[in-house]
Amino acid sequence: MTDASVTSDRDRLLEQNKLKRGMRLRDLYFAGLTAVIGSGWLFGSFETASVAGPASIISWIIGGIFILIIALTWSEISTSVPIAGGAARYANYTHGGIAASIIAWSTILTYIAVPAVEAVAVIQILQGAISYYAPTSTFVLVNSAGLPSAYGVLIAGVFSLAFFYVNYIGLTGLIKTNFAMTIWKLIVPPAAVIAILVVGFSHGFTANLSTPSFAPFGYGPIFTALPTTGVIFAYLGFRQPVEMAAEAKSPGRDIWRALVGVTLTGIAIYTLLEVAFLGGFAWNSSTFGTSGVGVGQWSGLTTSLPMYTFPFFYEAVGLGLGALGIVLVIDGVVSPTGTLSQYMGSTSRVMYGTAKEGYLGSSFFRVHPKYRVPVVGIITTFIVTIVLLVIAAIGYLVSSVGGAWSALTSIVTTTGVFSYIIGPVALVIFRRAHKDLKRPFVLPGGFALSLVAFIVSALMIYWGAGGLISSSDPYGGYILLIIILAGFLLYGYAKDKNFSRDIKSGAWVIVLLLFNIVLLYVGEYQRNYLKLPWDWVAEIVVAIGLFFWAYYSAVPQEETKAAIERGISLTESAD
Repeated sequence: MTDASVTSDRDRLLEQNKLKRGMRLRDLYFAGLTAVIGSGWLFGSFETASVAGPASIISWIIGGIFILIIALTWSEISTSVPIAGGAARYANYTHGGIAASIIAWSTILTYIAVPAVEAVAVIQILQGAISYYAPTSTFVLVNSAGLPSAYGVLIAGVFSLAFFYVNYIGLTGLIKTNFAMTIWKLIVPPAAVIAILVVGFSHGFTANLSTPSFAPFGYGPIFTALPTTGVIFAYLGFRQPVEMAAEAKSPGRDIWRALVGVTLTGIAIYTLLEVAFLGGFAWNSSTFGTSGVGVGQWSGLTTSLPMYTFPFFYEAVGLGLGALGIVLVIDGVVSPTGTLSQYMGSTSRVMYGTAKEGYLGSSFFRVHPKYRVPVVGIITTFIVTIVLLVIAAIGYLVSSVGGAWSALTSIVTTTGVFSYIIGPVALVIFRRAHKDLKRPFVLPGGFALSLVAFIVSALMIYWGAGGLISSSDPYGGYILLIIILAGFLLYGYAKDKNFSRDIKSGAWVIVLLLFNIVLLYVGEYQRNYLKLPWDWVAEIVVAIGLFFWAYYSAVPQEETKAAIERGISLTESAD
């Protein structure tokens, strides 16, 4: 076969597997926001307060600022090179196959688990409503340990199947569903905030904001809570417009606006939700679902409490806001299922992009001839969702905090944060390798902010993995980092290997993971040889070194430039 015929076959395959350009700014914004306002708003405030006390307010603000910095770096690269499945493909453009395989694997792990997180959230919410409205009922969806029952798995599976269908029938169905759900989400959480703040503060619950002090556990938990209690998990949806970039009508104009808009909206909503939660309940009260927890005992907010199953619902009914409680039950289904739907679609795009770069089988690269969606990726996501639900039901997904939801979110946030690291690195390398690239959005102070974004991501990897280490499970963090490292095996799928180049360019990714494994052992989470804050200092210093290593060890500039131009020129999307 001649080179010309190979090129012709490749072009024909690309033409047959185009995604559809149909997403406007509103659609991109809603895609991100519907992912951000999922089960995180229903449970995150409770979880964060249990770790940081009233200082959890700062956790949401700092977490949002961290994510905003990262989002700004992604804004520049995703508008200049708007391709589906950006993270893995950007890594391939800048650091070759080994880095791309690990980043791709981490991204896939993150996205493919989120639908299961949201499905668990739905049945947990329903269990809370059943326990309150029908306290004598023996129908159990989630048990006292936070694990799904067989009935719970069945109902969660039905929700997953419904939104599998929404994604399967194509972009139009996804856009319409996201629009309706996001409008709902823009109404209900703010309404809940206002009602609970007004009524709760009138009951004198503002004292909770300083009981027994503003930061009863010190200021360390403010940061370590970010990846382990749902803070970063809640903000993860900011990158949805990036993954949908190849389907944007005007990517250069709209993607960065959607990214920034989603992040700022998330910060505002989640910070106010935390304030409302802190000032909306009474201690040691059966009405509020906090029986047995004394005043100021924030660490007593655990899975054994009725409030755990549905925190804001118990606050609403405890404050006498019965109508709001009913609305929250409805939202407890709408918010998580909207996020479930969005991630089921986005995961297939991540797989599409990964397959396009040669790190997954070609079947993930094919799109449905009628609906123009990556159908194999959608089917795979649905199957994995059901598998994870079953694993959770039999008790193999339990975190040190307790419950399947907490375990899944801890894992998702750590793998997700790891996949963030390629964004700031790609920005500075793209600028160096392709100075003439059209950049609709140029980040001021791009190099400095990219370095900060890289450091923030590295710290959250350490905090996230550390949060999975406890006396009952001293190996959880290590296992997760090793599983991420196992993404190296995807390199075996690569069609155009250049091992000597790829290992030279991508070794920093491996070193980052190995260093964090060592730091987990010697730092505060285990042996405590490096006491707080010196373990954080070590992470920062090494992250700075790794950032410059990544900058100077990238593949040759002409290769990156050629890859960028190829990614832009290939017709991924139908006009």
